Amino acid sequence: MTIERRMIVGIDDVKAVRFECSKWGARTPIAVGSLREVPQQCPSCNEVWWRSNDFVTHVTTTGPAASAFIQEVRVLAAITRDKKDAFRILLEFEEPK
Repeated sequence: MTIERRMIVGIDDVKAVRFECSKWGARTPIAVGSLREVPQQCPSCNEVWWRSNDFVTHVTTTGPAASAFIQEVRVLAAITRDKKDAFRILLEFEEPK
């Protein structure tokens, strides 16, 4: 017998974004309402730089926000697969009751 469990969440269900240091595994949560940009370096170890000063912090698009979101998810998935970043992005939400 095969058992499969899936959890489907909406963007409005995301409570926080956690940035995880690739070197040490430390996780830094930032509430969605306070989220402005990727932290410049890991706040736990202060060794690993997550972005440089020339890191693009604002994205503009002439298309709908949903299209920009889908495009960015694809780019982030490719970067994560290639292990090019010094951090991982994790989404935090309440577990359903």
